[in-house]
Amino acid sequence: MIVVVVSRILQWLHLQPQHSLSWPSPPSPRSSTEKLVLPLSASSQKTSFTDVPSEESRTHHFPSVHAPIVFVICLLPISTALVFYCTSTLPITLAWPRTLEDVAQLGRELTAYTQSGTWPLLHVMGVMAITAIWKHAWSIPGSVIWNVLAGALFSPIIATLFLTTLTTIGSICATLLATPLAPFLTYLFPRALDMTRTALHGESDNPQDDSTTEVHKSKSSAWVRLSVLRLVGVVPWSGINIACGVCGVSLGDCVMGAFIGCLPWTAVTCQIGDILQTVVSTSSNSTPESISSILMSPRIIIKLALLSFLSLAPILARNRLRKMIHPSVFQSSPENEQSSRRNWVRDLRTKISKTRSRDRKPSLKLNILVQEKRAIEELPS
Repeated sequence: MIVVVVSRILQWLHLQPQHSLSWPSPPSPRSSTEKLVLPLSASSQKTSFTDVPSEESRTHHFPSVHAPIVFVICLLPISTALVFYCTSTLPITLAWPRTLEDVAQLGRELTAYTQSGTWPLLHVMGVMAITAIWKHAWSIPGSVIWNVLAGALFSPIIATLFLTTLTTIGSICATLLATPLAPFLTYLFPRALDMTRTALHGESDNPQDDSTTEVHKSKSSAWVRLSVLRLVGVVPWSGINIACGVCGVSLGDCVMGAFIGCLPWTAVTCQIGDILQTVVSTSSNSTPESISSILMSPRIIIKLALLSFLSLAPILARNRLRKMIHPSVFQSSPENEQSSRRNWVRDLRTKISKTRSRDRKPSLKLNILVQEKRAIEELPS
């Protein structure tokens, strides 16, 4: 049934070639000196020089620009139905967690299901993969819940690599889905799109310079810029995915930038899930411990230290990340640094001298007025 529906959609999106407007020049028995000669049809049975389109082609003909957008719109309900069907196959009581208690309940149910065998584990991983890719592809919030659950179900390393791969695949899908919007956004916002394309592709900061060495110094790869944007966290990841599709960034750069940029934040969320699972499992044992004793254990302390390092690493390394984006700004020669310092000192002296001259002007005017008054008083009456 799905194959028939997909084939029908592809038939609807089939594009008919546009007919040529050039008139043929059939041989005419008349003299070549005549200027106005009507072209003759090649056959006496036809009154048209082109093939008349059939009724089916007239009905199911779409413009070439709208066809990809129609295909993307059709993918949204189909993929959503697939995700809901896959989620319904899991033996859980909650449709989607909304509070921390719901997340804990969902984690307990999935943990009990995955520990029952290998196939249940693969089942959970498959549903998690489909749902995570769908969320990132359509920029739907809530993917961090799967990161926390994956950290609770698997080991932190496996969960981090697994969810980072899913995030990368979802980002690539979002980039491909945003590609058909490029003609419309280019027409509506040409200048903003050009600035975004320049920022993502890493063009030279000094375009007037013709030397290739300086261009290579001031230019960084697109995947480096994408990685830095994701690590810093100022721009939403969904916005980065859409910008990559609209601006035509290569898929290789998108894959590298998404994987490297998402790795630390995915590790943080998976580590949180592992810590929560450790606290819950320890407190539910036959000999329950207090929360303070659990948090003071060496294992939890190491995990918290690693969590703090991963969360603060992009902030502490912001200067190094800036150097990766603009190496020409930070890799200046000593002579340029000395000249810039001299110019700064010269400007400072000029400003100080101007302020002093401004302070002296009122006193000079006052002295002149006093001298004029004394001269007037000394005049004979």
